[in-house]
Amino acid sequence: MIYLDNGATTFPKPEVVYQAVDRFARTAGVNAGRGAYKAAREATAMIGRVKNMLLSLIDAREQAEVAFTPSVTIALNMVINGVGLTNGDVVYVSPYEHNAVLRPLHLLQKRIGIKVRELPLTDDLAIDLVTTEQAFKQEPPQLVCVTAISNVTGYVLPAREIFLLAKQHGAFTLLDGAQAVGLLKIRFAQTMADVITFAGHKTLYSPFGIAGMYIKNGVDLQEFIVGGNGIKSENPEMPQYMPAKLESASMDSVAIAGLEAALEWLKKVEPWEQESRLVAYLLTKLKKVPDITIYGAPADADGQAGVISFNIKGFRANEVAAILDYKYDIAVRAGHHCAGLIHRYLNNKEYDGTVRISIGMFNTRKDIDTFISSLKAVERKVLKNIDNDILRGNC
Repeated sequence: MIYLDNGATTFPKPEVVYQAVDRFARTAGVNAGRGAYKAAREATAMIGRVKNMLLSLIDAREQAEVAFTPSVTIALNMVINGVGLTNGDVVYVSPYEHNAVLRPLHLLQKRIGIKVRELPLTDDLAIDLVTTEQAFKQEPPQLVCVTAISNVTGYVLPAREIFLLAKQHGAFTLLDGAQAVGLLKIRFAQTMADVITFAGHKTLYSPFGIAGMYIKNGVDLQEFIVGGNGIKSENPEMPQYMPAKLESASMDSVAIAGLEAALEWLKKVEPWEQESRLVAYLLTKLKKVPDITIYGAPADADGQAGVISFNIKGFRANEVAAILDYKYDIAVRAGHHCAGLIHRYLNNKEYDGTVRISIGMFNTRKDIDTFISSLKAVERKVLKNIDNDILRGNC
């Protein structure tokens, strides 16, 4: 298989990650923070080390603290529900947001009556900062949510500039770093974010089961998910200090051990540089494919991450993906990629979304060459042999 769906999860992981997961699961995979015996102490110490490594990764030492969650979706739900929004509060989102942001906000819209507004776009689908400033003045925001990188087009959004405008109105700023932490060279203070969320299994190259958030010092969030965490168990209240008040339930210490190995590995590689070289090569090749429409970052964006969408005339998106899988064993994603808003602007209704190719550290030029030659050979007659369940399986 040629795997080009790294936007969903990076695969494979570095060999050191597999080794660390196996070793930790066999020797110290116990419940951290729940016992005073040696293995439990080792697990607890390891979790502390990884939090410090994460803080160093984005230059956030003495500026923020880390809270772990089982997934970035849970982290985003906890932040959005922990800000304390009330009826009539105005929340702005970029049209590039993932459903992990949009659906919690939609639920609060129905339940308590918050107002959700989209940040405006220019004609080339960049964030229109001038119109954004005017919108903030007309309807001041209580919360502004921005994804660092679009998981549909690879657009690196101008989050800092948006947040600077938002802070003029005292807004809480939330950066979804699921596609960015570990890839972009982020400095926490420069982002102007109150919270940055991250997903271990994406650009951090660790296993599923570990994610979380960077929380700016002094920021307090209401509890959203509560339960046991080994602290003052006789008290029905969660601890009222950060980040302990956000960390309930048993942590996946095995996944965190994998994250530790991944963070060490990331120190020795240059993800952005490698990805940029490969995506430039990919774009050059894609533009030569007949009848193709490419959806990438705006021309004046800060960069093009290794996520690009496209469509082929005469094929629905899921048909192209199914043919690439069935005939060529190439894994791509088709559909709306859990980010429905932006597809209104991409004008791809006739294709039912886009075909997405997303690059990772283990892809090569040879992978791209094989993908391009396979794409040029896509034929409708192949669809006759493809099970309808496969065609329905893309979303």
